[in-house]
Amino acid sequence: MIKIEQSSKSGINAIGTHIQVNLDKYEKSQKTDLIEAKKPLLDNKKIFIVHGHDEVLRYKLKDYLQNILGYPEPIILSEIASSGRTIIESFEEETEHAGLVFALLTPDDFMNDASMRARQNVIFELGYFIGKLGRKSGRVIVLVKGNVDIPSDLSGILYIHIDKGIEEAGEKIRKAIKAAIGGQP
Repeated sequence: MIKIEQSSKSGINAIGTHIQVNLDKYEKSQKTDLIEAKKPLLDNKKIFIVHGHDEVLRYKLKDYLQNILGYPEPIILSEIASSGRTIIESFEEETEHAGLVFALLTPDDFMNDASMRARQNVIFELGYFIGKLGRKSGRVIVLVKGNVDIPSDLSGILYIHIDKGIEEAGEKIRKAIKAAIGGQP
């Protein structure tokens, strides 16, 4: 029997295979197969994917997060209807729901010296999320593909290299999520 009780002192307790709720002297009991109660991802916040032009990599990351790790569908701005909003308005509104961010730094733009850099929108959005969620929070996970020029202001941030693909880097990604949100991803 799972027994869930709420009181002003002890909060909620759970034990067994039934749920029993006792709030203000009203009790309800319901049979359930609930094995363990899990806290929602970052208090119901969502995963946001920042990306450049590598659509295959973007879809592989989305697929990995949803189908391998079992998280809800991530927010990908380019997949959301603008509903008459400008890009920055859409970005600002959609980022309100983000609690964990993956920034895909891929070699999309050629520089004058033949080096490659990530799209400037990716760098801008990465900086935005570092400011919004906090650099030390661990909730901004940077994935780097290839030899990409990284702005010096981002020096010292740890990256996960994904040159061999998302699934190959999967254990590192899983550990980064676990460190960011705690518990088992």
